[in-house]
This record gives sequence, structure tokens and C-alpha cells, in this order.
Amino acid sequence: MSKGPLILIVYGATGFTGKLVASYLDNHIELKGKPWAIAGRNQSKLSKLAKELEGNPETICVDLENNIAVIEMVLRTSVVINCAGPYSKNNGAALLGACAQKGVHYSDLAGEGFWQAEMVEDFHEIAKNSGAKVILGGAVDSLPSDLGAFTAAEALSTELSQKIHIHSVYTRFTGSFSGGTLNSAKATAQARKSGRFTDTMEADPYLLSPRTKGIETETPNTVDGMAKGFIWSFDWSHVAITKFFMAPINARVVRRSLVLQNQHQNISYSECASIWMWISLFVMWISSGFGYFKGEPIKFKPNSGEGPPSWLLRDGSFKVKITARSNGELASTSISGQGDPGYGATSKILAELGLCLALDDHSQSSKRSGVLTPSTGLGHVLVMRLKQAQEGKLIQFKTVKLR
Repeated sequence: MSKGPLILIVYGATGFTGKLVASYLDNHIELKGKPWAIAGRNQSKLSKLAKELEGNPETICVDLENNIAVIEMVLRTSVVINCAGPYSKNNGAALLGACAQKGVHYSDLAGEGFWQAEMVEDFHEIAKNSGAKVILGGAVDSLPSDLGAFTAAEALSTELSQKIHIHSVYTRFTGSFSGGTLNSAKATAQARKSGRFTDTMEADPYLLSPRTKGIETETPNTVDGMAKGFIWSFDWSHVAITKFFMAPINARVVRRSLVLQNQHQNISYSECASIWMWISLFVMWISSGFGYFKGEPIKFKPNSGEGPPSWLLRDGSFKVKITARSNGELASTSISGQGDPGYGATSKILAELGLCLALDDHSQSSKRSGVLTPSTGLGHVLVMRLKQAQEGKLIQFKTVKLR
């Protein structure tokens, strides 16, 4: 087995999303002929997956409870992508922490806000000192919201010292969920019971920036940025808007970007869904007979390692419109992508982010190191990469100045 340097390592590669990430990288032209690896806890599963991949990636069997082995693995690469969730239960801190300590870039799929907050608290300064970029929200949660807020606000001519409000509306989110999603929900519920995730933490808009008070600390003081008690309301451009289940995760990542940029006293953020998002989702499910018409039914109680059927991975999609408003100015960014948002699209986005960390020059990003976000750690370089991925078919960005 080779012990040479690796471009990147995908840990948790034998899980449902990990396989999708590994498969995408296996066919990526930028990795052809270059050394990379798949890693996890089960050598037989890794060997089986490696045989299915054409690029002959190296396999690395490492249990995250073995700190020495984790460090040895991390030292062989410049980038680690971690797909082994739930991160709060699977000792994700060991892998993230090793990367932070050794100056190795890192990203994952975590949507466990309390765990992300712990990682910020424990490893931000360590990563700053080592030069590591630890990117939170590196997939559909929460990259579209974060990069959309970044590009929409930048399109305004208003000085960033002026008050700006950024509002995101998801108008399409057609997909399903996996056993991993259910496991993450269970992990969060267990954290609530144990006191690891408290009511105060759950209500904190700046959970990912400890001890921070910003423009949203007092008003409206909700995690999604919507008014207190908001469930739905009429909307002149969307007919009706509703709460969005991903908004608490996405909004906190966006606010961490604002805090890192020292803009949290002037810029507020809110996020919701259009009624059309729900309609398009139900239409897709019903028109397919919940997958029975296609020979692959949607599993609404998937086991670990199971996820959306192949047709939904391919035909699902997402779209979000982010508007930034200040002093009579208005700019918007629309971001859309192909593939089931949580898996088909997420796996490709996370893979491209990993390649961006490994291969692109992101030295001019606003933040050089630390526990960061897509916009602060990679910014325009990542936007450009995503625009070009799959010949422009993966994600479309459109930013316009409306007035």
C-alpha cells in the first residue's frame, strides 16, 4: 500500500452519501491519474467500493477512536471530506480536530448545529494558527444560502456599514431523505435530552458564533430570522410563504459568515420557503406514484445506508432566490441545482468544494484559516468552480441589481 501524499481523502465513503461523493470524484477529470483515497472503519466495505471505482483510489481503514491512526491519515493529505455522520455520535470531532491541529483543510455534511457550535468553540483558534480551513455547511445545507447572501449583498453599492436585510426564499426542493438524516435527527434529540443542546442554544440566532450579540439578538430573535410565531403568510411575489425546515441550519451558517466579516451589527438574515416549493415536491411524489410507477418506491423509513431512489437522485432539484435590500437598493441572486438536494446535488457540491480546497488558489478569500463558511473560506473561487462544474449543469448562479 502506498504511503505517498494524497490529493484528498473521503472519510465515510461507504455510507450512502459517501458513495455518491466517491463516485463523483472517481469520474472527475481533475483527479485522473492523481492519488486520492477512500476511508472508513470497515476494510471489506472499502475494498468492495474501491473495486467498483475506475480510478483505483487507495483505501484507508481507520477508526476515529484511534487518535494516532487518525493523525497519521490526516498527515497524508491536504484535504479531508467527512461523510460519516451523525458527527456528534461518530466522533467527528476527532477527525475535524486532527485536521485543525495539523493544518489540513476539512469539510463535512453536518447539520447538527450544537455540534458545529462545539467545533467552533474548540477548534477555531487552533485552525487559525495551523492554517487549516474548516468549512461548515459545505453542501446544500448551507452553501446556496451562504453564497447567495454573499453575492447578493456584494451587488449592492451600499456601504456595508449601512443596514442591509437579506431574505432567502426556497422555491424548489424536490427530494427525499436517508437513514442518515433520521440518525442525525435522533442524535439531536438525544443531545436535547442529555442537556448538550439546550433551549437557550436552540433559540440563539448566533449559535455558531459563541458569545456574540448582533443586529438579530433583539429583533426578531428567531433562528430562521422570520417574525416570532411565523408559520405562513401571504406574499406578493410568491402567493404564500411558509417556514422552511432547513432555515435554522442555513441561517446560522450565514450569520457566522457575517460575524467573521464583522457585519453582524448591520446585516440581518431571514429564510423561508415558497408555497410552490411544497407543491412541486408533492407533485413529483404523486406523479411518480411515490416511485412505484418508476419501479423504485421512495422509502419513508429508510435504514442506515439507504436513501432516495436513483430516479429521484437524478430528477430532484432545488432553487432559491436571495434578495439584499438597503436604502432603496435591491439586488438578488438566484441559485438552482440539479439532483436530489440532500444527496444527488449535495454529494457533487461537497466534492467540488473539496477539490476547490485541494486544487484552487483560495489564498485571497476573506479568511485565511479557522472554522469558516463557504463564502468566507473560499468565496468567489468556489462560485466560479461551481458555475463551471459539469459544463455548467450542476449549479446556476444569476445575480442582478434590481434598483
